[in-house]
Amino acid sequence: MTVLVTGGTGSVGGAIVRALVEQGEAVRVLARRTSKTHQLELLNVEIAYGDIFDTTSIESALDGCDTLFHAAAMYDLWGLTEEELTRAAVEGTRNALDAALNAGVGRVVYTSTAATIGEPRGEIGTEETVHRGYFLSKYEKAKFEAEKVAGSYLDRGLSLSIVNPSQAYGPGDFKPSGRFVMDYVNGRFPGLSKGTISLVYLDDVGRSHAIAASKGKVGERYIVSGDIVSIREVAALLSRLSGARVPPTFPDFMVGMHSYFGEVVSRFTKRPPLLSTETFRGISHGLQVDGSRAATELGVEYTSLEEGARHAIIWYWQQGLLKRKPVCAIED
Repeated sequence: MTVLVTGGTGSVGGAIVRALVEQGEAVRVLARRTSKTHQLELLNVEIAYGDIFDTTSIESALDGCDTLFHAAAMYDLWGLTEEELTRAAVEGTRNALDAALNAGVGRVVYTSTAATIGEPRGEIGTEETVHRGYFLSKYEKAKFEAEKVAGSYLDRGLSLSIVNPSQAYGPGDFKPSGRFVMDYVNGRFPGLSKGTISLVYLDDVGRSHAIAASKGKVGERYIVSGDIVSIREVAALLSRLSGARVPPTFPDFMVGMHSYFGEVVSRFTKRPPLLSTETFRGISHGLQVDGSRAATELGVEYTSLEEGARHAIIWYWQQGLLKRKPVCAIED
């Protein structure tokens, strides 16, 4: 049988597609005609043209499929409105799962985010954590609402599991994590903020979805996260692997002001700020989640941060996105 992946042209969706292909699955990807599908076609993936805002096109793409991986969403922490994020997350999820019900799909794996865990400041979140009750970003709020929509389909008989990746990074990532790596290695950061973050390698996210389709329990959430680290620890590792200098750490109020004025400038330049206010809010709050359930119940094996960062830096260098050849590329 064939499996359908929505969002397969994105970084997380692309990782899911690669994992499924490696597993020997016949993969079909729902994509708009304006999407870049060349890399998927190199994997001999079938492209079904459609849109998550068009339920009929999703149902058509699901013809002959026994599993749906719904990873399509809009994601960034700058430049997107709450309406845009919510429509893609909530309406897109509702359309995809309605189509899955109508098509009689036997299994659904829904891609959420660890941001929806909503752990209070200073705590490490798990799948049982009660959300703190307020949101650190528009994206978190949109995905929180979308995850509730996804969960409601369990009562309608849909066999669904939820995967909650933490901050994903790795080759092919051009979202906030990827931009941070490139900007840092290129020496664009004048300073660092305090705070912690949970990270997971992109390929681990892809494999966790593939495994969840067969081993995941219906109705369960699985946080996928390999490391909880401070921003200083991330910076030290990137510097050691790339040769970039480690900038000083500044107090929160200074970093917060920098993020605010950076966004003001970005409104004119239309380029993402080095640090958005929502990114600063999340890091200063601390994004800390525990990915051990996925490791124990699904058998997910996490790539070490050093290995993952090395692969990412070398990939960005190979794409011509770094100013200087990083130390780790010279060593290889």
